[in-house]
Amino acid sequence: MRRAPAAVLVAVLALTACGRADPPVPHRAWVTNVCQVLKPWRLELEALNRQTADRMKSATTPAQAREHLLRLLDQARQVSEAARSGVAGAGVPDVADGVVIEQRFVDALAGVRDAYGKAHQAVQKLSDDSFYAGVTQAMDTLNQDYARAGVNTGRLASADLRKDFDEVPGCG
Repeated sequence: MRRAPAAVLVAVLALTACGRADPPVPHRAWVTNVCQVLKPWRLELEALNRQTADRMKSATTPAQAREHLLRLLDQARQVSEAARSGVAGAGVPDVADGVVIEQRFVDALAGVRDAYGKAHQAVQKLSDDSFYAGVTQAMDTLNQDYARAGVNTGRLASADLRKDFDEVPGCG
């Protein structure tokens, strides 16, 4: 009996593994799962912003303000990573270009996570002398990076997904 070359075996195994990918998720279930991740994420970001705004009222030095902002940015980065992981775990919707659409959502949340991380690094590096001017620049950059990272569900190529995002409770 002849032995198949190792490269052929690797190729066969790779093709077999590709065929075992998780099946697509019905689009309505996918949207429901994604919204169940995104809604708490948004609420957590809002709560973090409120808490930080309250704490900033009592900050009397750049060091105190830096501490509050760094905590916000780190926690926002963490919850954004958790949301990215949750959306990645929702699978792929059963629509045309479902893989691409799912990846856009995952990439958008990774972009948001990275924007918070970048802002954290920028704030951490600021000296007390330039703190307030530097924070303004860091937050402007964060807002720009955040806006670039977003996915507009109203502009999805899939009519089914657009409809689901409009109709599924908790997605609005």
